[in-house]
Amino acid sequence: MLTHLTLINFALADHLALDIEAGFHVLTGETGAGKSLLLDALSVCLGERTDSHMVRYGTDKADVTAIFSYAEHSAEAQWLATHELADESGEIHLRRVIFATGRSKAWINGRPSSLAELKDLGRLLVQLYSQHSQQQLLEPPYPKQWLDRYSNFAEPAQIVRDAYSAWQKAIRQHEHALHAQATRLQRIATLELQLEELEDTLQYNYAEIEQEFDRLSHHEHIMQDCAYGLNVLDEAEQNLTQELASVVRRFENHVGRSEQLSNIYTALVNAQSELEDATANLRQFIDRQSFAPERMEQLNQQLEIFHRLARKYRTQPDELHTEYATWQQELEQLQQLDDPETLAEQVKQTEQEFLALAEQLDQQRRDAAGPLAKLLTEQVKPLALPEAYFEFKFEPLEQPNAEGLSFIQLLFTANKGIPAQPLARVASGGELSRIALVMQVMNAEKTDAEVLVFDEIDVGISGGTAEIVGRLLSDLAQHVQILCITHQAQVAAQSDHHLLVQKQQSDPASSTIFALNEEQRIQELARMTGGVEINDTTLQHAKQLRQLKFQHTKIEKS
Repeated sequence: MLTHLTLINFALADHLALDIEAGFHVLTGETGAGKSLLLDALSVCLGERTDSHMVRYGTDKADVTAIFSYAEHSAEAQWLATHELADESGEIHLRRVIFATGRSKAWINGRPSSLAELKDLGRLLVQLYSQHSQQQLLEPPYPKQWLDRYSNFAEPAQIVRDAYSAWQKAIRQHEHALHAQATRLQRIATLELQLEELEDTLQYNYAEIEQEFDRLSHHEHIMQDCAYGLNVLDEAEQNLTQELASVVRRFENHVGRSEQLSNIYTALVNAQSELEDATANLRQFIDRQSFAPERMEQLNQQLEIFHRLARKYRTQPDELHTEYATWQQELEQLQQLDDPETLAEQVKQTEQEFLALAEQLDQQRRDAAGPLAKLLTEQVKPLALPEAYFEFKFEPLEQPNAEGLSFIQLLFTANKGIPAQPLARVASGGELSRIALVMQVMNAEKTDAEVLVFDEIDVGISGGTAEIVGRLLSDLAQHVQILCITHQAQVAAQSDHHLLVQKQQSDPASSTIFALNEEQRIQELARMTGGVEINDTTLQHAKQLRQLKFQHTKIEKS
């Protein structure tokens, strides 16, 4: 879960450090106070895009750090181990620095990281739901995606997509085989001639031949330089080996008199050993060298063949091996096309495998759809929709696709005796917001992330409906940590922790976030319900809202 967040020169925050506990947190405040400050900072740490506007005015960079705790065998623990980013603290430190130029840098547990890594890890840590999520309900793929996610069908759905890809690939291969039949024999003959022409030549290594030819071409110069080097090293009257040995003997007398002289002596002894090895190797090299004109001529002929073939096939001599392997692979593929019926059989087989898996997934979805629609109906009814009814409709596709055999719609009616129709056609804006909220909460119950963020998802609801939403989130917070921006006092009253965002009109302006005690919570709830004027009535109402929270908690525990 999220345990700490530090914001330095981030947007309206000057220097803000916030410890965050387990449970259900709400963030409230006046319009324009900067309620999204904390969530924006968290998103930055999770790899979302940034720009220079996130840097506090008058400063050159913003610095944001988020700290998470995690379980030993969790998905994020495995991710850290795989990327060698785990540390002894048992925590995850995500840091992002944004510069006024718009650039940014990121770290995971102190090591520089890419934004892709931040996002990858962030998906395991935090799940975000926004007030715009209700628009997803109007998108045709959403009912199927929601059904699959809630029913844990992600793996079989991916297997079906893979099987569909294999089927389509077999179709393309078969079509390509049929198209290639006309020119196949001619191409095979051409490839066989090319491979035969290169086969003998490619028994030799071009780089080795070229190096040996170059050495023989410069044989006389090499031997002159080697003889000169051997003379200077060991054969001259005053050679380096003797001179260095004399120096070593002189320094040996002073080893115990100075640590620095001792180090120098050791270095000289090592140099003496290296010099002796080099001299011995040079003698050995000279003894083994001989000039063979016939060998040089042989190498020259081989190089000419390499260069001729390279010119012919418009490549470099050292690339002929690669060309040979490519032609060989193409020839093998063309030879497999001798019988297009074999590929036709493969198309039929992969189609049958796909259809079998797709039919199995389709039946799993149909079996899960009824109970899920019933559960959704039960969850939505308390939100001022007493006659709500949902059902999933499966329409067979004209042509199966990677997503399965059926187009899945979510049907809805809010009125008794009225047949259910597609949700996008009959639901009002207020109904959509409530339905989206319940579906998000139901999805959140299935997520692996331990931190759920709800950004003003309660827009469009109020009164008793908002209270029920608060209870839903409160119950969900028994299993995960929740951060929620809200304008609804009924939702805020159900939280375990209340964070207030306030803007201070300093120069420049700044925002701060601090936790409220119970008395301060009553004052804030009264402001949210009664506006600017806080009186006994609004205070009493705020206390009643908190009392409902305590009663609900007591019932849950019992």
